[in-house]
Amino acid sequence: MSKVVIDILIGTGTGIISGIMASVVFFLFLMFVRPKINISDKICRENSTNIFRIKIVNKTHSMLMNVKYTLYYCQKSGDGVYVAREISATETDLYVISKYSKKDINAEYAVRVKYEIDDDICISNGWLEFTICASHGFSNTSTCIKKRYSNSDISTGIFETGTSMRILAIPVPAQNTEKGTAMSVIE
Repeated sequence: MSKVVIDILIGTGTGIISGIMASVVFFLFLMFVRPKINISDKICRENSTNIFRIKIVNKTHSMLMNVKYTLYYCQKSGDGVYVAREISATETDLYVISKYSKKDINAEYAVRVKYEIDDDICISNGWLEFTICASHGFSNTSTCIKKRYSNSDISTGIFETGTSMRILAIPVPAQNTEKGTAMSVIE
């Protein structure tokens, strides 16, 4: 073979190999800058009211954009078909969630979505299904997460602040005693 043909083959081979390597590096970059979202494993119910909250924590070091979330009450009907009814959030929709930072003393990266669930929804006969979709503020990659909740996944109290998903029991006033008002803790 002539020197020209060998130079063309070497140039072409080098171009193909460098293109593959660049694609792999770009793919790995996108894998590391995807949105990282934590959703609470339990739903928090406020002191035997019909107000329920689901906690969302942005673990990404960039804002979450284009945030969309829904909550459905799902139930299997008598003929075996699944029926879903959307439950609307009681507060205005979130469109962005602040980036995660240990220095953020207000924990604006952790939000609680509030729902008012009517008594006519009997969760013991069905389940709640929460879905969230969001885009990474820098790379614009997106993710969708779905979480299913049964009746046993509902706890009374308030969410702990920060990244914690624990639900803290709220002290409620007990009956008055001679020395003042006693407090009890909800289990």
